[in-house]
Amino acid sequence: MDEYGIHPSAELRALFERNAVPTQGQSIERATVVFLGLDANYSTDLLAYPDFFERILEYHRDGVGFWKTHGVHHPFLLAEYPLPKTGGGVPYHRRFAGMRLSPEFAEAVAFAELLNVPTTGRTEQKVFWELFDPAYADRLESVLTDGRRRLVILSGSVIRTMRDAARRTGAFSWLPEATAFGVFHQIGVTRFAKFRHFSSAISNSELRAMGDQIVEFCGTDGGSS
Repeated sequence: MDEYGIHPSAELRALFERNAVPTQGQSIERATVVFLGLDANYSTDLLAYPDFFERILEYHRDGVGFWKTHGVHHPFLLAEYPLPKTGGGVPYHRRFAGMRLSPEFAEAVAFAELLNVPTTGRTEQKVFWELFDPAYADRLESVLTDGRRRLVILSGSVIRTMRDAARRTGAFSWLPEATAFGVFHQIGVTRFAKFRHFSSAISNSELRAMGDQIVEFCGTDGGSS
């Protein structure tokens, strides 16, 4: 099993370094819906499959184009995915797909992370905080709190980590203590909503209801800019 840390692929790391706030999918500045996670995690075993790893790089070069071209929002959902589908982030993205968002939403959706580097292995708190970049957190926070029309979706674990970051660095100190499921906070016309984590047990009806909320927020045009 991989040790938790920065992913060894220089090409993948370079794709993260090219943007002040690296995202998958739409850029965070243009996105209507932002899914905020802990980190973008990939098994080093994928390096043994260079043809498939090229799909990972393609996705990080142009996530919007990837979704429109391949019909799925993430390479983990491609038929040629070479590893077992029971781990490595695959269950998360399979459940995400259960919201039934079509490729027309590619222009609207961004995935952003609390770490600005790609990782491998199972998250370890000590290493996570060694990788946590307060300057990056400030850049991320400035976008999330700019008040533009945006739906920011967080899981309970991400909220807990953001609160920990507030204690350690002062970042995200605006996050309220009370965070019930659904929209729990608003800055300008930016809404912050707590959804159940896609890696946890979640029913198909819950996933469809979450998808319906996103469709309603984006509007009939998919929320494209």
